[in-house]
Amino acid sequence: MVILEHELLTAARTAGLMRAEASRLLRNTAARAARGGMSQRRIAQAMGRSQPEIHRLVTASELRDAHGEKRRWMTARSSAEATREALVAGDESRAMRMLIQGIEHLRGLGEPEDIAEWSVEPRQIPDARFDALLRVLAARALRVMGEAVPEWATDVRALSEPWVIPQTTSQRARALEETPSELAELGIYATEADLSTL
Repeated sequence: MVILEHELLTAARTAGLMRAEASRLLRNTAARAARGGMSQRRIAQAMGRSQPEIHRLVTASELRDAHGEKRRWMTARSSAEATREALVAGDESRAMRMLIQGIEHLRGLGEPEDIAEWSVEPRQIPDARFDALLRVLAARALRVMGEAVPEWATDVRALSEPWVIPQTTSQRARALEETPSELAELGIYATEADLSTL
């Protein structure tokens, strides 16, 4: 009887992992198609699904964590959405806090299924500065964690004008000297300390 229970538990866990992977695959495919210019209507036709479902696939994150509990941490999608909302409200300071909070949540994840939720492509943030920053910081965090970096996090273009994030003159000068190379290559200037205290 114990063997059968173990078999049932293993089968349920495997099915859950397969469902989560299939969900990520669908969401990433729909997001890439939308980023490539396809309308949600056309994506729905191509995938044989309803347009409302495609909207959910392009915008939503999983509501539950790896243990089936309500998710209490930000995903790339929820971080991008919170950042976007703050920018629409004209609050760049809050936008930065939401973006950094999302990255901190990523760094705090331990379950592979939860970390994998960060592989799902977020909608593009309309402000190129914040969009590039989310992508590069997510890629950096995942590399440090020893995780695979998803395609969306590596598809980053350098900014057309430099963005020095700190506000005071002394902090700005230090940022120009101490910015990590992967940020500087994109025209984003902030020290590690700046990024943790914004």
